[in-house]
Amino acid sequence: MVDPKIRLQRAQSALYERLREAIASLSDEELASLNATEAILARGKKDATILIDSSGVAPSERARLLSKLKKASGYIGSYIAAAQGWRQAPALHFKFDESLESAARLDAIFARIKEDK
Repeated sequence: MVDPKIRLQRAQSALYERLREAIASLSDEELASLNATEAILARGKKDATILIDSSGVAPSERARLLSKLKKASGYIGSYIAAAQGWRQAPALHFKFDESLESAARLDAIFARIKEDK
């Protein structure tokens, strides 16, 4: 018997791969250019949080892009379910991933500290 955590990780990995394909296949070039950094499935596999790379996206544009992603979530979910052979896809909730920007800011701070020494 496979550990439930391993099954969840496998499903998460499959979701992530299919999600990237689905986003790239969108006819909206603005959305198709977005990069998903992570897909986090809830334990029951009914909900998924999708983190989108925020680099190169102005903070003023993020709400508009999230709205467009929400509108496209039906198509994206259908694509994922069909590609994976799932009866239904989880409900997709999109968020911008701020961790990459935070890491870049910390790297810049550490570089400045190193220069000051």
